[in-house]
Amino acid sequence: MISVPPFIPEHPFIEQSEQFDKLAVIGVSARTAGRRLRDSLFVEEPEYDKVLAGLKKRGEKSVILIATCERFDFVLGDHKSKDTDYYLSLMASEAKMTVDEIRKQSYIHTGFNALRHVFAISSSLDSVVVGEPQILGQVKDCHRQSRSIGLTDGFLDDVIQASLVAAKRVRTETTIAQQPITLTSSALQVARGIHGDLSRCSVLLVGGGEVGELLCGEFNSVGIRALRISHPRGERSKTAVFRLGGEASPWSEIHDLAIDSDIILSSLGGGEKIFTKEIIGRCLKQRKRKPIFIIDTTGSRDVAVEVNELDGAFSYNLEDLENVAKQGKKHRENAMMAAWKVLGQEMQSFIRNKIERQAAPTISIVRKHFEALRQQVLTECAGNDGDVDAATRLLINRLLHNPQVVLKETAREDPEAHLVLEETLCRLFRIESFPTNLGNDAVGSDEVKED
Repeated sequence: MISVPPFIPEHPFIEQSEQFDKLAVIGVSARTAGRRLRDSLFVEEPEYDKVLAGLKKRGEKSVILIATCERFDFVLGDHKSKDTDYYLSLMASEAKMTVDEIRKQSYIHTGFNALRHVFAISSSLDSVVVGEPQILGQVKDCHRQSRSIGLTDGFLDDVIQASLVAAKRVRTETTIAQQPITLTSSALQVARGIHGDLSRCSVLLVGGGEVGELLCGEFNSVGIRALRISHPRGERSKTAVFRLGGEASPWSEIHDLAIDSDIILSSLGGGEKIFTKEIIGRCLKQRKRKPIFIIDTTGSRDVAVEVNELDGAFSYNLEDLENVAKQGKKHRENAMMAAWKVLGQEMQSFIRNKIERQAAPTISIVRKHFEALRQQVLTECAGNDGDVDAATRLLINRLLHNPQVVLKETAREDPEAHLVLEETLCRLFRIESFPTNLGNDAVGSDEVKED
């Protein structure tokens, strides 16, 4: 397991940015949620629109809901402490669970941790299968839907766009994207080794989730005889059929479906064994010992370990598929660290740009002030036969008058603050060598006088 490197802003003043302090993510994912919560909360499109409409009615103006089959995240651009209870209650209502149950399985990220979480989502570093390609399109779609009804603001739009830029860099500059490719290639390799021609094979997808659908899509792409999808919640089977094709089958028939399935992709992850040695044994007997290839994509194991003791049963988990591909642990660690490094660079760049933009209004005010003084000088010198020397002297005196007054006052009242002002003045005008013997007397030694 790769530990996420800490994110430290490159400039101390960045830590004081009020804008980033208001950024937050409140949500749950397949990494934190149990099956009951996943089945009831990871909404499909009709419910998704309903949730967005409710947020709009409430008057929210800076929120994006990233909802997929593996996560349910509210990204907030103007988070207030009271918002936390509201969004936890909203998730509890959708899942028909108590707030305490939701709280135990949820996470709340704020500030730069929230920014990193959003970047990690888009870059597929927070996915069950790191590097899977679907999440990028899902984030784009969720952002588009939230923005289309006026739920986002400029800051939140910038956060999402910056995360997408980071994701593209991660995919092009690191080998993270090879992991899901390797996973699916291994699954096809093993399947062909067991069954030969896959066009004669029937595939059963049990449950859902990004890993199961990723593998299912790959088997679909090479051509299979039939695809059936079964989920305890029938509507989720139908939604998966809409995305993947095939047909939805009742959950009550799951073990009968297994008899006619050459390949089973089990992605439910409820902690209970769906396929035991006894169940698969009966399937093999009725299949007249025709082999079954089972891929268990869950961490909690849908398939009992003892299944592999049966002749004709070939049960693999994700680690087994990785071993088939001979992807060493060191290679994966290097790819992950490279991806997190790219993410850190993109976060620093985004934060720096946002902070720099905050100076734009001040620069505009100063520019207008300078221009007003310039126009005054031009007007006053108009009748002086265009004396450039006099005009420029007068302009310099006008520009330096107020800074000189402030420096003198500060030198009298607070010598330490006066030194800070001197250093700031040098930095503003890039004066590299400043006389070290300047003191209180020096401030007034070259009195600015208007000609």
